[in-house]
Amino acid sequence: MSFEDKFTKKQKDMISLALEYVERINVHVNNIYIYCSHENNMYTFDLFFGEEKKICLIHQLSLGSDPSLMIQVLQIGNQDLQEIHEICKKYDRPMPTQIKIIYDNVNKKVHADYSYELFYSNSDTLTSNDIFNQWFEEVKAEVEGK
Repeated sequence: MSFEDKFTKKQKDMISLALEYVERINVHVNNIYIYCSHENNMYTFDLFFGEEKKICLIHQLSLGSDPSLMIQVLQIGNQDLQEIHEICKKYDRPMPTQIKIIYDNVNKKVHADYSYELFYSNSDTLTSNDIFNQWFEEVKAEVEGK
């Protein structure tokens, strides 16, 4: 398999992970938003979901479900991100500092954005969680019209 094949497969694994999660908690979502970050040897994986005209963080989507399942999903996603980094190293390719994946669960389409600039590690106040929350709020305002 080529670099592109392996890189794409890991992203598909992340989407499958999110789909398995919503299936397991018996919720239908229209969109899945996956955030991956790697700066200064720190990995961040998080996700949120779109249902009709509502955007939900993972813990909001799964109210009443097993919190250990949610933690397991985040840990597995983080492992997938680390494996993407290993693939980049193996093929001597730059590791994106940020990957944003949007999966349209209705039309079964994927869109991914890759960045290579620093977003928070060069700041005294920002964290990867701040950058994730900014993206969440942008999408929420766009979808919910607030």
